[in-house]
Amino acid sequence: MGMIAFYAGLFIGILFGFLLSSLLAFSLAKPKAGALPDQAEGYSQANLLEP
Repeated sequence: MGMIAFYAGLFIGILFGFLLSSLLAFSLAKPKAGALPDQAEGYSQANLLEP
């Protein structure tokens, strides 16, 4: 019974750690609020397929 509890806790701990690290990575990778990427030069805003 002790081994089952140990491995269950280990598994849950790994999943919880992966979740927290993913949330941290996504929060650090998010651009600043209100900051938009620059418009690419040479492309029309009306028709994006034509240069």
